[in-house]
Amino acid sequence: MFNPTIRFIALRACQRLSLAVRFLCLSLLIQAATGIVHDHRSYAQSDIKIASGVSYTVVATGLSVPRGLLFTKSGDLYVAEESSGEIAKIARDGSVKKIAKGLSSPHDIAIDAKGNLYVAETTANRVSRITPEGKVTTYITGLASPVDLDFNLKGELLVCELGSGKVVAFKTPNKKRVVASGLKGPHGLAFGKEGVTFINDAFGDKIVKVDNKGGMKTVAEVGRPIGLVLSKTGDLYVAERGFGRVSKLMPDGTRITLIEGLKDPRDPVLDDAGNLYVAESGQGRILKLTGKF
Repeated sequence: MFNPTIRFIALRACQRLSLAVRFLCLSLLIQAATGIVHDHRSYAQSDIKIASGVSYTVVATGLSVPRGLLFTKSGDLYVAEESSGEIAKIARDGSVKKIAKGLSSPHDIAIDAKGNLYVAETTANRVSRITPEGKVTTYITGLASPVDLDFNLKGELLVCELGSGKVVAFKTPNKKRVVASGLKGPHGLAFGKEGVTFINDAFGDKIVKVDNKGGMKTVAEVGRPIGLVLSKTGDLYVAERGFGRVSKLMPDGTRITLIEGLKDPRDPVLDDAGNLYVAESGQGRILKLTGKF
């Protein structure tokens, strides 16, 4: 894994370089930390294996490092293509339409009540907004490598900053508060009852829970978690990039491996019918899991 101490030293070194060289250095550093430059451990996976009662199908292929899956109320599936800098929409009939391009390493997508999309542009250190008409504007700047974002029940946009180890909630671009800090690599969000926020700590190999008073505790140890989703019954689903698998974590502590042998799984999401989708970034495709899970 990408050691946080080494990451800090590398960042300091990059800051002393010229602007052009600095941009290249920081881009390569983010790529190494988040998986654009893939290490051999993430790809040393066996054939795909699935849990009893679970099956999977491929719903989209040919994508450029897909991640940041998001379902809308209409049933459309949005996906960020990290390498190409595009946002794609996959309709119910399987057709794929590119709705935005030219983004800087898009990692995740969120949507507000008006249908505006928000994109974490990691190497540009900003969040951009895409209107339903397709207009792209900058929404928040000055972030420290944003990699994950989502709206909580209060309407705040929470942003995971990989570079600072913080999760920050934005009521507006200029009104913010720190939800969690001191993390080694926040990279996934899910919201529970009574103001509870679940956060992946990717480089800490764990999932933490933050209560409505700011108290934080570890709820599970996992292998470089990238992406997190909470079901209506309180089960957490997490993509463990470090182990090439997607796991289910039940409230009583029971852990079930749903699928393994994946190449760089990221960002699981549930549809209205309870089917689970996951981006297999290393294969450029999206998988749909069905069955009893």
